[in-house]
Amino acid sequence: MACHPEEVEDITLNSQALALNLGNFDDVRAESMIKSAKIALGHHIPCILDLVGVACSPLRMQYAKDLLLKAKPTVIKGNISECKAFYGLTSHAHGVDADILDVEDVYESAKWLMDLSRSTGCIVVCSGKTDIITDGEKTVCIRNGCEMMGCLTGTGCMLNVAIATFLACEDAFDACVDATCYYEVAAEKTKADGPGTFHMYFMDEVYQLTEEDRRLFQIEVIK
Repeated sequence: MACHPEEVEDITLNSQALALNLGNFDDVRAESMIKSAKIALGHHIPCILDLVGVACSPLRMQYAKDLLLKAKPTVIKGNISECKAFYGLTSHAHGVDADILDVEDVYESAKWLMDLSRSTGCIVVCSGKTDIITDGEKTVCIRNGCEMMGCLTGTGCMLNVAIATFLACEDAFDACVDATCYYEVAAEKTKADGPGTFHMYFMDEVYQLTEEDRRLFQIEVIK
């Protein structure tokens, strides 16, 4: 949660993983994220960059590309509209949300997401109704989840942090898959009448996850 430019390097050095997010983007965070990412790269600390709103403005897009070049993160994550924009495809993103016009057959998405992974050297996590995760060689689809997630702001950002948590203790690709599956399974198990109570009960379900919940994972290996 550190964002002051004068402390982020020290905080990062004492961390086991780094989660970066373009959501609340300003001058201070822009400086801090670059500093943190460089420290993480230099000390082999896994890092995930959430491409929040990268399709919204040239500023965010250029910043994300610069960060990628200067301090290659382990993982980049975004929804289908953000990933399309970052790859250079036509994107219909509005704000930070994915647009239905960008949703396509998951196997078609997997092809260019694999190329995005290879060209950046990063694992790519594309979140959505079906999540796609690829390292350019291995690619999986995750079909767990709950439609109510789309009614809440910040669920993608929460997934970003969940993946960072797993990056601290697992192989990077496995961390992305396991974190996403557990996260989506928790959503499936959440029973609520509306988004307000869903958010509350969802956090309880995350807290109560166990190794046995792996049996609920719906993973399809594409390649």
